[in-house]
Amino acid sequence: MKPRSALEGRLSAWFAARFPKGFSSIQKHALPYTLAGENTLILAPTGSGKTLAAFLSILARLERTEPLPNAVCAVYVSPLRSLTRDIERNLTPPLEALNAGRRQAVRIEVRTGDTETTARSRMQRQRPHLLLTTPESLSALLSQAGWRDGFAPFAVVVDEIHSFAESKRGSLLALTLERLEQRAPSGFMQRIGVSATASPVTSVARLLCGERPYQIASDAVHKAHRLDLATFPRGLMLPAAGYNPNRIATKVAEFVKRANTTLCFTFARSGAERLGLALRYLLPEHEERIAVHHSSIDREARLAIEAGLANGQMKAVVCSSSLELGVDFAAVDQVLLVGSPRGVSQGLQRLGRAGHRVDGVARGSIIALSLPDLLQAIAMRKAAGEGRLDPLRLVEAPLDVLAQVLLGMAVERPWRLEEAFELVRRAGPYQALTRAEFDEVIEYLAGGGRVLSGSGGFGKIILEGECFRVASRRAAQQYYFNIGTISDDFLVSVNLGGRKRIGSVEESFLSLLQPHEAFLLGGQAVRLKTLHQNQAIVEPARGERIKPVRWMGNPMALTAGLAAEELTLRRGLREAANPEEYLRREWKADRSTARRIAEFVARQKRASQIPVDSPLQVERVPEKRALLIFFHCVAGRNVNRALAWVVAHRLREWHENDAGSIVANFDDHGFLFSLDARKDPPSAAWRSFFDPERLVDDLRRVLRQTEQLGRRFRPIAETAQLLARRNWQGLTAKRSASWN
Repeated sequence: MKPRSALEGRLSAWFAARFPKGFSSIQKHALPYTLAGENTLILAPTGSGKTLAAFLSILARLERTEPLPNAVCAVYVSPLRSLTRDIERNLTPPLEALNAGRRQAVRIEVRTGDTETTARSRMQRQRPHLLLTTPESLSALLSQAGWRDGFAPFAVVVDEIHSFAESKRGSLLALTLERLEQRAPSGFMQRIGVSATASPVTSVARLLCGERPYQIASDAVHKAHRLDLATFPRGLMLPAAGYNPNRIATKVAEFVKRANTTLCFTFARSGAERLGLALRYLLPEHEERIAVHHSSIDREARLAIEAGLANGQMKAVVCSSSLELGVDFAAVDQVLLVGSPRGVSQGLQRLGRAGHRVDGVARGSIIALSLPDLLQAIAMRKAAGEGRLDPLRLVEAPLDVLAQVLLGMAVERPWRLEEAFELVRRAGPYQALTRAEFDEVIEYLAGGGRVLSGSGGFGKIILEGECFRVASRRAAQQYYFNIGTISDDFLVSVNLGGRKRIGSVEESFLSLLQPHEAFLLGGQAVRLKTLHQNQAIVEPARGERIKPVRWMGNPMALTAGLAAEELTLRRGLREAANPEEYLRREWKADRSTARRIAEFVARQKRASQIPVDSPLQVERVPEKRALLIFFHCVAGRNVNRALAWVVAHRLREWHENDAGSIVANFDDHGFLFSLDARKDPPSAAWRSFFDPERLVDDLRRVLRQTEQLGRRFRPIAETAQLLARRNWQGLTAKRSASWN
C-alpha cells in the first residue's frame, strides 16, 4: 500500500508542495499502520519526520469527517509545555490547508499550566478538535463537569514517550489514557507513541497500550550524527573531580563564536545560570542574544527565548533539561553537552536538538569538566555511535498515583468499584495490581486505615454499597489544587523592582541568603531588597559576589547502561600495554585526548590499578588522626548511597555503636568514609560489611534513622492527596490549580 494513497484532497496537495521529495523513511514505515487505525510505536531519530508521521493519519481522518462534533477528537500528550507550543506551530500550515476548503474549520488548542484563563473559558464553550496538552492537564480536564461531553476521541499521540517510562508521570499517563478511552464513541482509541530513544520496545509498548496489540515502525535510531570531544590546550589542567561550568566557559565561548545558534546543556539549573552569565561576560557583542532557559524562568521570558531559537535570533541558549525533548528549532546548528550527560539515551536526545530536519546531521561536542568526566564521555560517544541505548524500567503500580486518579474519577462521576478496578488493570503499570491493593487505596481515600480512621474528616470519597463518589465539593476543589506527581519546595515569585516577574526560586534558598547578597536568575544578577508576603522584590546587582540559585532535586545519576560502557573502557585501559594507542584505535579518541587520558592512567597506575567492578578496589589515605577510605564502585550515585549507608551501619554495629563519628560521601563512581583511624576494623571485618545477606533489611533499618523517609514521604503524600502542595501562591495554590 502506498501511504499517500490514503491522504486526500487538500492534505495530499499540501504535503506534495511542502515535501516534494515525498515521504521520509520512517513515514513510509509508519503510515500503513497509522492510516489503518492500528496502535503504533514510531521509533526513529530526531528530525526524521516521525512526529508528522504520527499526525498525518489523524489529519487525514479529520479531513474526511464533516461535520465534526463540538468535542476533542484527537489528543496530543507531551512531557513539556514548550513542546506543545512547538507542535502547534508545526501543525498550523497543514491545518490551514485543510480548513481552506471546509465549511467547518478544524480547531486546535494548547491546554497546559501556561494557558490563560480567557483561553480556558473559550475552550470550554468551543472545544478544540485537536487538543495539545500534558498528562496533568488532561487528567484534570477529564474530571471537570464542564468537559463531561467534551471528549469524543478516536486517537491519541504520546510524544517522547520514553521520558514518562521511568517516573510516576508514566503511571499517571497510563491511567489517564484508560480514562480517555472510556469517552471514545466506538469504545476504541488508537494509540500512537513517538520516541527516538525507547529501549526496550516492550516496556514502552506496555506503558502505551497495556496488553493491547500494537505495531512497531522503526528506523535506525542512531541517526547520522557527529559527536566530538572538545580538546583543551596542554596548559589547561582538567581536575581529577568536580563540577564547575565556569572552568570551561572560555572553551564554550570559542564554540559559540563559530556557530550560528548554539544550544548548551548543563546538569542543573544553577549550572545553566552560571554558564549563561559567564558567556555574556566573555561575548559582550552577543550579550542580548545569549539567554538562560529552564522551568523556573518566567513564562513570557521562556516564550521569547523559544521564539528566538525558532527564528535564529539567538546566538546561544544555556539550559538544563527544559529543551532536550523533541522541540524543533531548525536554526540550532550546534549542541554543546557541558559535562558528560550521565546516560547514552539522554546524550543522544540532547544532541538531536541540532540538525533537526529530515536528512539533517546532528552536530555537537562534549566539553568534559574533569578527567573522569572525559573518560565517561569517550565511553558515551562510542555507545551512542553504535546505537546502544539505556534500557528503560517502568515504575510498577505506584499506589499514590492510583489514589490521585481514583479521586479524580470520583470527582468526574460515581463509579462502581469493579468497573474502576477493571479500568485500572488495563493500564500497563497496573496489570499486576491485586484487588486487595485496590481496596486498600479505596479504604484510604474513604478515610479508613490504621492512621486515618482515628483522625476523622479525612475521607475524600464516600462508599455506597459497591459504588464510590466524591465526598464533597471541597474535596473536589482540593483535588484540582494537587494534581500531578512533581513536588516542589515552597516557591517564591521573584519580581524586578516590584513590577516585572523574572521567575521563581525556592523559599529554602532565599532563607540562606546573607543581607544584600546577589544571586542569578534568568541570566541576570539581582540583589534581594525585600521579601513581601510570597514575593521577593529584587534590584539589579553590580559588582557584588554572585551566588547561583540552587533548586531542590536530585542530581542526574549515572545510568546502568553508561556505567557498563565506562567499565568496559576501564578494563581495556587496565590491560592495555599502550593506553594512548588503545584509546585511538578502539575508542577513536584524537591524539590530544588520548595523550591526556594516558597520562592520567599512568599517574593512577603508579599508585594502584585502574578501578573496575571486580574486584572492588579500595584506597586508604591516612590524614593525621583520621582515615579516609574510598571504595571504587562505578554503579551510579543511587547504588553507592545505599552501599555507603549499609556499610556505615554495619561498621557501627561491629563497634557496638562506639565507632565515633563516621562521615560518608558518595558519587557516581564510589563512596568515601572518613573515620577515626583508631576505629579501623581488620580486613576480614570490612569484607563482612559487604555480605549481601540481610542487605535489604539493614537498608530499611538505616532509612528509618535518616531524614530520607520524611523527605521522600512528603511528595508521596502530596501525590496521594493527603497533604496540600506548597508553592509561592499558598496552599490553595494558583500555580497548582493551573492544571485544571
